[in-house]
Amino acid sequence: MDLRAFGGIYPYRGEVPYTSGFGIVPPSGGQAPIKFSSCRAIFIQAKSGGAGGYLAVELSDAPGQVAVAGNLKGDQLFPLSCTAVVSGDVEGVFVLF
Repeated sequence: MDLRAFGGIYPYRGEVPYTSGFGIVPPSGGQAPIKFSSCRAIFIQAKSGGAGGYLAVELSDAPGQVAVAGNLKGDQLFPLSCTAVVSGDVEGVFVLF
């Protein structure tokens, strides 16, 4: 299946451009998770001072289970599909579709 976007035709595969998204600050201290429809990737902003951070998400294929990644230096794109950001201490997250 080919996709038409941005004046071109792209074969359906991982390199299809991201077309939308939004930015969030991960919840902390018992706040409710931020839920959304299944995304294609997340971009994590680096913390001030370059320290590593953590992020907990609910992956699309494991509803109700939380996956935690630690020592994230940030300013990196992670091609994973998730449906919620549960918690974290990184500066910010861009959820991309």
